[in-house]
Amino acid sequence: MNKMGSLLLLCSCLMASLHFIEAEVDINLATVNQIHKNLNKTASPCSNFWNFACGGFESASEYVDNFEWVEDQFASAMVELMESHVGENDNQAPRLIEQMRSYYKACTEDTRKLNYAHPLEEFIEWSEDLDNSIKHGLNGLVFDERIGVADNDSMRQVIQIKMPDPSARFSSLRVLQLLHLNESIHKNKTIELVRKLQEVQDRYREENPVVYTRTYSEFRQQTSIISSTIRHLCSQLLGAPCTTEEFDQFIFEISDVNYLLESLNFVHNFDDDAKSLYIRLYHYVFLKDSEPRERNPKTCIHHMRAILPLGMNYMYDRFVYQNRQQDTLQLKEILANLKATFGKYLDANRLQLTTHQLAYVRAKLEGIQLKVGNLPEEKSPEFYDTHYESANFTKSNFYSNLIQALALRTRLQHAGLLNPQSRLDLQRYYVNDNVRKARTSPFYENERNTITVPMEFLQWPLFDHRQHIIFQQSLLGAVLAHEMNHAFEQDGILFDAAGNESPVGFEIRESPAFRIAIRCAEEKAYVSLKERLADLNGLQLAYDAFFGLDHDSRKFEYRPYAFEPEFTAPQLFHLSYAQFFCGSLPPVIAHDRDDERVNVSVGNLRQFAYDFKCEASQLSHCEMWRPNVHT
Repeated sequence: MNKMGSLLLLCSCLMASLHFIEAEVDINLATVNQIHKNLNKTASPCSNFWNFACGGFESASEYVDNFEWVEDQFASAMVELMESHVGENDNQAPRLIEQMRSYYKACTEDTRKLNYAHPLEEFIEWSEDLDNSIKHGLNGLVFDERIGVADNDSMRQVIQIKMPDPSARFSSLRVLQLLHLNESIHKNKTIELVRKLQEVQDRYREENPVVYTRTYSEFRQQTSIISSTIRHLCSQLLGAPCTTEEFDQFIFEISDVNYLLESLNFVHNFDDDAKSLYIRLYHYVFLKDSEPRERNPKTCIHHMRAILPLGMNYMYDRFVYQNRQQDTLQLKEILANLKATFGKYLDANRLQLTTHQLAYVRAKLEGIQLKVGNLPEEKSPEFYDTHYESANFTKSNFYSNLIQALALRTRLQHAGLLNPQSRLDLQRYYVNDNVRKARTSPFYENERNTITVPMEFLQWPLFDHRQHIIFQQSLLGAVLAHEMNHAFEQDGILFDAAGNESPVGFEIRESPAFRIAIRCAEEKAYVSLKERLADLNGLQLAYDAFFGLDHDSRKFEYRPYAFEPEFTAPQLFHLSYAQFFCGSLPPVIAHDRDDERVNVSVGNLRQFAYDFKCEASQLSHCEMWRPNVHT
């Protein structure tokens, strides 16, 4: 190459580098500017850090919270894709793409509405039989039926039957409201049925009911009403009568047995017309809860994310998502750093674990996997193109599509039962668990020992691969550390590296040091203890992974970042972490309120008080795995 050619090549490389640097500075300035918009400087970071970090969000943003923000970006991109011609001549999964577009078109253009008094033709076709209702995706009328995995074998699929979850009570209350508007002659008997079921549930509900693991033959010898119910259930779900030999390959985990015996007997002998009315109204409520409240392009995308997760994630991954390689690399680096720091915690062995207990925890720590996007490992076009082949979605009938999608979801969840010995096919496994709201935040599965990060989450302002590492490790790092610590709280510790319940985990949970650590977290009121523990331990781990276990901001002078001259690095770390929780404060479900989560977490991080120069009297140290260092 001549000198001129070399010079041109050098210039082009320099220009490319300058563009990259400029992009990095821009995204960091944008991140800092957003943090400053969300600040409320009239609040004290020492007394209410959430208000200090997030108090200005409501006036600065058009969104409820940052999750609505990234979900809106996802929806906008998918609306554009759905309404374009991209993929029309696709040769990998043309049927899947056509099915997704047909469902979307019906959702956005079919204007018909459900009416409980005059149901649509598709609605009438639903069976009024209890067992058949589960076939169509409905659960919780009398009992819940789910497919899970065995406690002692996380690869063995089992059929779980139990009392309906307490959240199903809201559906029953709505049925009662509809009954008061109903002029049916069976109205009073149906009200009696609903109230009787609620009464029996209240009488038998336990926090940790006994679970009985049996084959069908074993149940048949003991409880005829339950065995009869599950035989009908099997026939409906698998599409053919089940012989005893076929049925005995399935393992059942049945809890709340006394409730099931009484409620099933009661329902079996109850007035058939009243039962039919109850089921029809419950179906109506279920469909209303499963459809978008208002149908428009974006709400239809969110609805499809929940009800058809594989198809929607496949299309987003193929046609929209541009940064999988960079994101995956950076997430793996962040997780590796967290795991290495937690390994140092185990070296200190604050909980005084025995040699075999330490080996158990280390094996689980090393085995934690990361999954970017809720998609299977399977890559073959045939798998995706045929995944929804049993559904016949049309472009003109939304409710017919919805009913088919609900039934399809149930079929897909139960399909593994037909595998030899009902073994889970990990190559084709993905999470398909909620028809009302798709997950946007990362989540941890004990049985898989895996953290899944939805692709929707990996968007600014929550994450961008071009951001400075302080933003990545403070927000996403703390979220990953939170999920990672679910492996080591009082419930998660029971599962070993392979996802099986272990007596070693039980030993650890019942040890005095572990019980004391939990008691510390219980001192302030909480909604969920395991979420409280994951919050506390997650922030501490993320902080230590970034700054080091011996960090003390009182001993350092910090140079300001080029993009942030006002706050020091530790202060910026805390502010960035809090952005995950910025937004309005909704009613509490499963977690503490966001302001409490932030304030309790930073209040139990020793260094936070030093980082913001809070008074020593405001220090409190509730630590579990973190080395016991007196400062």
